[in-house]
Amino acid sequence: MDYKNNKTSNRRRYKSRYHSPHNYKSQRSKSENRAAILVGVATFIVLAALVLVFTFGDSIYDFLDKTFHPSAVAGNNAPTLGVAMDATEAQTDSPTVSADQAPSLLPTEAQSAVPQSADFDQLAAAAGLNPASINGSQLIIAQTSGTTATVYTYEKDASGKWQQKFEPISGYCGEDGAGESVPYDHVTPKGVYTVEYAMGTNPDPGTALSYKEIAYGMRWITDPASVNYNRLIDGDATYIDFEDYQDLYEYTVTYPYAVIFNYNRDNPDPTKGCAKFLHVASQPTRGGVGIPEESLREILLWLNPANAPQIAIF
Repeated sequence: MDYKNNKTSNRRRYKSRYHSPHNYKSQRSKSENRAAILVGVATFIVLAALVLVFTFGDSIYDFLDKTFHPSAVAGNNAPTLGVAMDATEAQTDSPTVSADQAPSLLPTEAQSAVPQSADFDQLAAAAGLNPASINGSQLIIAQTSGTTATVYTYEKDASGKWQQKFEPISGYCGEDGAGESVPYDHVTPKGVYTVEYAMGTNPDPGTALSYKEIAYGMRWITDPASVNYNRLIDGDATYIDFEDYQDLYEYTVTYPYAVIFNYNRDNPDPTKGCAKFLHVASQPTRGGVGIPEESLREILLWLNPANAPQIAIF
């Protein structure tokens, strides 16, 4: 009897340990816990990604902007279609000094003989200008060195003397310095050019220049084979091959404001560069002259077409 009872007792303990419904319930709880942990981890990753997008969205956009929307993207070399918005605005005045007449110093050597100074006579001579023959009474001078630039602003007073308008502005020029520009390069063109008009993704700040607020569908043509090369067009007017253009509406970091000057604009030469502006930048550019946004806004409020403004780059 004791043996039988002991055997029965052992059998009950075995069933209790390995066949208890409580044991199955315990196993199911572990599976559910794993699923809950996976859901929690996935939720955390999604929330972290959203926080990064909202916190660093502008920086991410700027990186993608410069990666996928460079100033000049090689296209398929097919003629482009579109309505040129500034074709009738070509200037009849030639630049005071052509790019070919600009100083021939290399970007790294350009400033070796010219000190960082606001002395107008020194800067004008370095830029190849004769102060007595400058047309107009407003002048912007961009003195480049490597990939950096110092921008000076001058205005001729009633006595005919050139006076500095704003404090010198530290900025940038092309990633490949300043010199002769060709299509798709990152070179800022040397020379002296008339100021045409202004544009920007921001509303008109109140400039006396003609101002085009950039709207969706407005693009700058960068395809040398296009009949509208180096022109601003309204892309919504007709079909456009997007690979041949800058989608200006997306350049909120670079073009909140931009000043268009007469580089390769009259009968554009397809062997020369395009889309060279005075715009906003905090690092070397794709070929324009870049300065802080607030400084460019002040310049826009100062420029007046009645004063025949020009920009000299050397």
